[in-house]
Amino acid sequence: MKQQLFTFLGLLLCILGHTQTHTGKLENPLKNMPEMDIVLWPMGMDSAVNIGKLTANGTLEFNFPEKEAFHSTDEDKQIIVNDFKHALRFNCIGQGEPEYPNAMATIISPISLWYKERYVGVLFPVTDEALMHWLEDEAYNNPIEGTFYDMVYVDEATTFKTDCSTTLQFSEETVNASYHYQLELEAGLNFIAYTIEDIHKMNSKVTSNKPSKVVVKNVKAEDGIKWIAKYF
Repeated sequence: MKQQLFTFLGLLLCILGHTQTHTGKLENPLKNMPEMDIVLWPMGMDSAVNIGKLTANGTLEFNFPEKEAFHSTDEDKQIIVNDFKHALRFNCIGQGEPEYPNAMATIISPISLWYKERYVGVLFPVTDEALMHWLEDEAYNNPIEGTFYDMVYVDEATTFKTDCSTTLQFSEETVNASYHYQLELEAGLNFIAYTIEDIHKMNSKVTSNKPSKVVVKNVKAEDGIKWIAKYF
């Protein structure tokens, strides 16, 4: 597995992506909720990257920064990225592996709420609350058919459109899985959707059920996304 630390010199050679904007509505706002920042932590807990705000009426207003926001001149605060395939929640590494892009990438999570210099919550973008519980503990909670969303950083504009199949082994039980990708990613931060279309039922004494057919696409519109906050 290759790893790469981006430095300021590397930044000067990069092509900046275009700013992306998204909006949404929080499903469970607090009573008399103040406006909060929405942040990511790609370079450690003392280096937040602001990606938008949660207004007092529960509206989420995302405004993704340019690529340079994810880099630092401080050697101790540099985003770590890996081969593109490792930034995907589902992939076919080692089994009928497709030709993955040469881009370097990483998942950036959680999507956090920040208020008065305090970490006050986490946002879960899903189409059903049951997916939120599954994302919190995939080993013990079962997934359902539906869509969840991720923030992914890529170092250069990247297109990945293909299908692949793989076999997953859990104790003595085998899961045959297939994944369909339709991704056109900009350099910098991207919001992508994972739609679970089929689920393999497992022996509950071994582990939870597993997604067996997943479609991975860009987020084109916010319709259907439920933004659920878990407050601290």
